[in-house]
Amino acid sequence: MAAGYKWKPLQRSWTVNPPTEELIEAWMRELSIDREEALRRMAIEAASVQWWRNDLYQVELRDMRVMVGDQVQEWVHLNIRRTDGYPGREWRHFQQIKNELVGPECEAVELYPAESRLVDTSNKYHLWACRQPGFRFPLGFSERQVDFGGTKAKAPGLRQSPAMQFADAKTGESTDA
Repeated sequence: MAAGYKWKPLQRSWTVNPPTEELIEAWMRELSIDREEALRRMAIEAASVQWWRNDLYQVELRDMRVMVGDQVQEWVHLNIRRTDGYPGREWRHFQQIKNELVGPECEAVELYPAESRLVDTSNKYHLWACRQPGFRFPLGFSERQVDFGGTKAKAPGLRQSPAMQFADAKTGESTDA
């Protein structure tokens, strides 16, 4: 990412390109269905997704209900890809995407699954987040620790990128992250 890049908040995207012939054929082949059924299922799939976009990323947002213990919780699946199709990402961008679409006090996780559950079909990244702001995973750090000045990264090989400027999606005010 070029130095000085200014984050553009995600905007709801209402238009979705029609499926390509290649994609329709892939659905037909993978699901052993005819063209009409593939198009029907693709339409159902598209109707269950919110699309968000800025100049760098496109995000598919799917709401989910998940059983955790004996309680049903509201979760969301964020399917994130760069608009140029290339791999790679900036961690802080994903944090900002999570903050904008789910909430700054909600937690998300990126899962590195067992090989038997691996999904790796294109340069996409997946986050799962609980919509309940007080929910905390039973792992991770208990307190915030951020060092934009690099004062804690004095050991050889440790570096910290300078703070990035993000505009709050609701207020437009600039924040450091």
